[in-house]
Amino acid sequence: MNLYRCQICGESYIGSVCPSDCPFCGAPGKHLVPADNYQPVPLGEISRKSRENLERALDLAVGNATFYRGAAQVADSERGRALFSALSRTETAHAVLFCQILDIPLPEELSAPGECSPSHKENLAEAQKRESRAVQLYTRFIDDASEERVKQLLTALVEIETGHLGLAG
Repeated sequence: MNLYRCQICGESYIGSVCPSDCPFCGAPGKHLVPADNYQPVPLGEISRKSRENLERALDLAVGNATFYRGAAQVADSERGRALFSALSRTETAHAVLFCQILDIPLPEELSAPGECSPSHKENLAEAQKRESRAVQLYTRFIDDASEERVKQLLTALVEIETGHLGLAG
């Protein structure tokens, strides 16, 4: 067995092979390294602009996590429930990362199911909009960031959210 760590979320994974994506935050496998090679990027001081952007990103992640949790409850198939549950867990992991960087507690509403349509099909369409919105927002935030760790995190999140586009198909 081998021990890997994610350069994005810092979580450890034990397995015979490195997974294709982080099982915790969803980061592509290129961000998983043997634990002995793990080197977190130091954060340092966060600029006012990055703090504002990370707070907006946190709001987006919390809203998405709760929406997906609600959508899982009304999904019309086991695959739909599994899809929305997985998306909710991933978005929750992203919210945790934002809270860690911002050094704030997790919002209480993160654990509750959010509002969604009673229609599974409409929720799938909304999921596409939410993932696309996240990619656009995080891409803009990368350009605003002056901190290497913030850029690293947002770049990985763009990769993750881009990978989610098309899941509803």
